[in-house]
Amino acid sequence: MKICFVGCGNIAQAIIDGLLKSGIATSNIACVERNEKRAKLLRAQCLQIIELEKISLIDFNLIILAVKPKDALSAEKNIFKFAPNATILTVVAGISIKKYSQPDAIIRAMPNTACAFRKGITGIYAKDQNCTAFKNAVSLFRKVGHVLELKSENEMHRFTSIIGSGQAFLYQVLNIYLQELEKISPNQEIDIKLMFKDFVGSLGDAFSQEQNFESLINKIKSPGGTTQAGLESLEMNGLSKILLKAFEAAEDRSVKISNEQ
Repeated sequence: MKICFVGCGNIAQAIIDGLLKSGIATSNIACVERNEKRAKLLRAQCLQIIELEKISLIDFNLIILAVKPKDALSAEKNIFKFAPNATILTVVAGISIKKYSQPDAIIRAMPNTACAFRKGITGIYAKDQNCTAFKNAVSLFRKVGHVLELKSENEMHRFTSIIGSGQAFLYQVLNIYLQELEKISPNQEIDIKLMFKDFVGSLGDAFSQEQNFESLINKIKSPGGTTQAGLESLEMNGLSKILLKAFEAAEDRSVKISNEQ
C-alpha cells in the first residue's frame, strides 16, 4: 500500500511512526510538507518529500489529509486539482465530510497519538464503507492499533472528545500524581520518572487481567481505610462531573469547528 501525507504535524507523525514500526517500508510513504524544519526530520526517517503539484505522478492508494482545520478545505481542493481521481483520508478534527468539495471521495478518521506505539484507537467513517479505499483505510489503521467503524458521522464528535482529546485529560491527571510523588524525599537516589513509568504501566497490566474497574478498586480499598477516604473525597468534590464536563466541552468545540467551516 502506497500512502501520501499532506501535512505532517503531530498526528501524522504518530501514524508514520506506528506504520514504520509495523514494518511498512519507507519507500511506501511520501509526505507533502512545506515546513522545512519538519521536512528535514521526515527526510531523516528516509521518507520521500514531494510537492503537491506532483502528487499524481505516484499511484497512491490513500492520500491522508493532516493539515490544520483552517487549511483543510483549501488543501482538499488543491489535492483534487492535481489528483482528480484520488480518495482522501482526512484526519482533520471537527470538519464533516459534507463540507468538502467532493464528499463521496472522502473518508474521515480520528486517530490518537498512541498510534505511534501501535496502540492507537481510531474512529473511522465514510458514506460508502464497502469500497476498496475504505477497506484500505481500515487496514492501515489496524497496523497502528484498534479501529472503530462508526455507523454515523455524528458519532465522530463524541469519539473525538473521549479518545482524541481524552488522552490528554488522563495525562493531566497523571501529571498531578507525578508532581505529588516528586515531593517525597527518599533516602536513596532513585529515578522517580522511571518508577512512575512502571506505576502507569501497571495500571494497564491490571486492567488486562481483570477488565472491571469496580473490582480493581475493591482490591485496593478497605472499609474505613485511606483509599476509602480518598475515593469519598473525589466523589464529594465531583470528579465524575468534572470529567464529563471536559468531554462535553471538547465535543462542543468539535461541533463548533465543524460549523465554522
